[in-house]
Amino acid sequence: MPELLLLIAWIVVGVRCTLRFARLLNSFAKNWMEVLFHVSVVIIALSFILGLI
Repeated sequence: MPELLLLIAWIVVGVRCTLRFARLLNSFAKNWMEVLFHVSVVIIALSFILGLI
């Protein structure tokens, strides 16, 4: 049960950061550190998700 909750939490984190990343790319003035941060969080979330499966 805790593994399932952790997996769901990482999926939510990954999806939220992916959406935020897309919005940042579509904005006129890009804050590249924010873009890189969100990409990094998605990569870390995916590594945890794929490690749990």
